[in-house]
Amino acid sequence: MNKKIIKDIIIRAAKTFVQAFLSAISVDALLGVTDLDTFKRIGLSMLIAGSAAGISAVWNAALKAIESKTQGVTD
Repeated sequence: MNKKIIKDIIIRAAKTFVQAFLSAISVDALLGVTDLDTFKRIGLSMLIAGSAAGISAVWNAALKAIESKTQGVTD
């Protein structure tokens, strides 16, 4: 894969991380869960967001790889 595709995948994964992190924090705040320590809650949110970003990166890399392999193939 070229650098442009890798940069695109990294940007998509970063956007997914931010979206998942903000969603987890927002839902937690809306539900008013106060029995967890703040750092634990933020850490858990970061793990969720990191997992989502990782899945996004792998997914997009696989799609780009499949796309590049099948670009020259005609029906």
